[in-house]
Amino acid sequence: MAGTSYSIFEYGYLVNEEDSGKLTDSVSLPASAFHWLEQRCLNDEDSEDRRLLSLRALNGIKVIQVKNYVGVIALPQQRMIEVLPKADKRQENASHARSRLLMMLSTLQNFRHIETSAASIMTSKMTLMDIFVQQFVTSLEAIVRKGLKHDYLRQQNNLPWLKGKLLVSEQLKKNSVRRDRFYVEYDEYRIERLENRLLKTAIDKVYGYTSSPALLQKLNRLQALFEPIPGIGNVDMAFRQVHLDRHMQHYSPALEWAKLILKGHSPRCMQGHSQAISLLFPMEAVFESFVTAWLRYRCHAHWQVKPQSKSHYLVHQGETPRFQLRPDVWLIPRNGPEVSAVICDMKWKIVDATQDKLNLAQSDLYQMLAYGINHLRGEGDMLLIYPHHEGFTAPPIHPYEFRHSESKTLRLWVVPFETGTSLNTSTLHMPENLALAGIN
Repeated sequence: MAGTSYSIFEYGYLVNEEDSGKLTDSVSLPASAFHWLEQRCLNDEDSEDRRLLSLRALNGIKVIQVKNYVGVIALPQQRMIEVLPKADKRQENASHARSRLLMMLSTLQNFRHIETSAASIMTSKMTLMDIFVQQFVTSLEAIVRKGLKHDYLRQQNNLPWLKGKLLVSEQLKKNSVRRDRFYVEYDEYRIERLENRLLKTAIDKVYGYTSSPALLQKLNRLQALFEPIPGIGNVDMAFRQVHLDRHMQHYSPALEWAKLILKGHSPRCMQGHSQAISLLFPMEAVFESFVTAWLRYRCHAHWQVKPQSKSHYLVHQGETPRFQLRPDVWLIPRNGPEVSAVICDMKWKIVDATQDKLNLAQSDLYQMLAYGINHLRGEGDMLLIYPHHEGFTAPPIHPYEFRHSESKTLRLWVVPFETGTSLNTSTLHMPENLALAGIN
């Protein structure tokens, strides 16, 4: 049976159970779980701004703050913490945040197979881990309906009859006095193919991470079906050997889930706990991926969307380029000059429209200036995109202007992106003074 599941939002606080109730909106953990996470914090070698967890004191209470990542943190004794995105200062609704996260995750490279329709998930009643397990189970059931694939597997055996190829050296070693035996090598059509073994291993691992009776019932049926198939030890090597032909494409979603279950997806501080399943994603990367997908969906007819363009450098040392510049998205007009291109960069930060400078980081402005000078030749428009929230519902009327040249002006527009229930219902709130075909 699965252990306890805890829910927390980004930048929320975890406390030891002995401090339960002392800090508003904190989540208390059993002492053993809190101390285990504390050791992970102390052993984390990442810089402070890249850490998953931050250990600190708040009002005299030792707390662990969850930062930068969303997803599932696995703890010993099959306990789990789900970390949900928070783009607002208000108290978020966990169900809505969970649905929004799943939709955004579906645009990541390794999560394209995720189902986000209302028919496939009941997020109001399920934790993230239960949703992940459900989707893995659903992908397995799709395979079972079509039948598990067999393959010809090379076998070696000492048989009382000749079958396949006689291995002469082994025959001489093992059967020099047994003339009634043949040491042979042959191909046999079997179910224990590599892909089925990986799925069996993932089924066994995921079993203890759900307490849903319906999911456990389905997993029991799958375990019985896969029971004759042996698991696999070296999953890294096994996945490198997987090559799906056109007859095996229906295995792809289940194998993608199996890879996440068996190998995990987490920062370094959570790696090495081989029996746990941590699925953690940098929220900045998730937001960037979703907005990029929205731009492709919304304006592909008018713009070529080039993510992470690597064609420019900040400086040259002699003839050697140094410090590559990679804006999140470079929008190039399909029917216009490249000088009319637009640079877009996404930041998963809360900006405040009531503040004079919106609480913008000066380093972000310097970064955009470097993009504009190198990608736009110092002239044109750029978008700095932040999540929409109650304190940032519309862009400022006027852009920030980089007047770095008497003859050229770079304009930086700070705009909110409102995540809806799908790409279609999401919105980039554009300023009235900037018209971009397909976006406004």
